[in-house]
Parts: sequence; structure tokens; C-alpha cells
Amino acid sequence: MTKRLFGFLLLVLTQPLAAQDHAPATPPKKDEGPQVRFLAERVPPNLGDVVMQVGDNKSTAFTLPVNQLSEPQAASGRAFTLKTADKGTPLCPVTLPEDGKSFAVILVLAPPSAYAPVVVRTDDPDFKSGDVFFINRSAQPVLGKVGDTKVGLRPGESRKLRPTNPVNNTYYDVAFGVQEGDKNRVISTTRWPIDNLQRSYVFFFTSTDGTTTFRAVDEFLPAPMEKP
Repeated sequence: MTKRLFGFLLLVLTQPLAAQDHAPATPPKKDEGPQVRFLAERVPPNLGDVVMQVGDNKSTAFTLPVNQLSEPQAASGRAFTLKTADKGTPLCPVTLPEDGKSFAVILVLAPPSAYAPVVVRTDDPDFKSGDVFFINRSAQPVLGKVGDTKVGLRPGESRKLRPTNPVNNTYYDVAFGVQEGDKNRVISTTRWPIDNLQRSYVFFFTSTDGTTTFRAVDEFLPAPMEKP
């Protein structure tokens, strides 16, 4: 459990919170193709391993994680299909942007298909340590603040945000709520300690009892190289 997620222990979630992602991804070299790390909103217990496929070319089989980003997978092209490894059942097509060599593909449930991909360029210079990528999978608009940065997400919307104005340069005051008709209801208030070696992905979703809650996954980043 990371320090940032400490305050989340106050919530009763229908799914476990994020486990630590201990191994920072190594950026691909200039002459290498794109690398992709996967994170699934949920995984059916009988899904098994998956592969990335372009034509007849298949990647090595791997498991979709829900509590951390997967190990980097080499993509043979910027458009591929994610399939089950055993039967070759298509789960979703994925198209990577032309810019960038390193990506996170967040797989959200998309009935009647299996998944819909949310592609995040992880080597984007504007997606830095301390940033948060929010995904609203709930049926309600989500509102809130991280420090002085406002959060506003319609159902199905995703966005990366940078927290601002930490208290004593130590932590951010955080509050989340949902819009219910013409009223807002608070679902959490907590504090997030500053951590300059990670960024986070936060899922808001509707639990089995119909309420909106959330869980988070941290991505650990390599320590910056010291200047000589």
C-alpha cells in the first residue's frame, strides 16, 4: 500500500485497493518500437492470459493485472488486437497515437464487447510525476478537488490533472463527491502526501449497492538522474 493511498483505507470498497507497482518501466530505446503496459478495470476469473496480435504476429502471452500496470509489452505495430491466448477471442482493438514510444492502455468494461481501451502516453512530457489520471466509470458526474485543482468528470469521461497548492509543501487536501440531481454529495475527504516518484490512475465506479466509490493504482517512476 502506497502512502498516497493511505487515506483510501477509510472507504469500504467492493474491490481491493492498489498494490504497489515496484518496478518502474524502462523507457524504450530510440530504435525500438512502442512499448505498452496494461491495466484492467476488472478481469473475469476465467479470462486466462492474453496476447497482442497484428495479422499472424502474436506477442508473448501475459496476464492482465488490475492492481498494477503490467510489465512492458513490445508492440509490433501501432494498431493491434488484444485477444485471449487460448482461443484467440478478440477482446478489443487498440490504436496507439503516432507520437510517443511508451503507453499505458487502461481497459475499461464495455458491454456487449469485453473492453474499450483508454490509451495514455506515458512518455508525454506533460504527464509528470505527481499527476493523476482520472477515469469516471460511474453513472454519476464526479466533482472534487486535489489541492486547488478542481476535478469534474462526466460519466465515461477521463482526464489527467496536476494537483496544486500543497499544504506546507507536504500533502494535498483531497475531496471527492458526486452530483445527484441539483445536489452534491461528498463521498470522501482525505489527504494525499506528495510523492515525486509516482503518478496515479483513479477509477470511479458504481458499486454493487448502487453507490459511487473509487480505487487507485500507482505507477512508480524512475528517480531523476542527478546533474553532474
